Amino acid sequence: MALIIIFVFKTPLRKLVIMGLDRVKRGRGPIIVKTVAGTVFVVMMSTIYSVASIHTRWVDEGGDITPTDQILLAQHLLEASLMGN
Repeated sequence: MALIIIFVFKTPLRKLVIMGLDRVKRGRGPIIVKTVAGTVFVVMMSTIYSVASIHTRWVDEGGDITPTDQILLAQHLLEASLMGN
């Protein structure tokens, strides 16, 4: 609450707080990028695994795919394509 009040009014304390926050956050960019990239990679691998699972189930059953599997497959493919962009 105090930080919000400090940011609302233009005071010398506001400049000091902004400079302090800038120094605290400096150098953390690569860590955040690696974390986000790792998370996207894990979700993408999960999506690919789900698509492969549906595909192998479809091939093992002799070519008949259920409507539920069709919807799930379409949803996973859309998810993977949007994640790749």
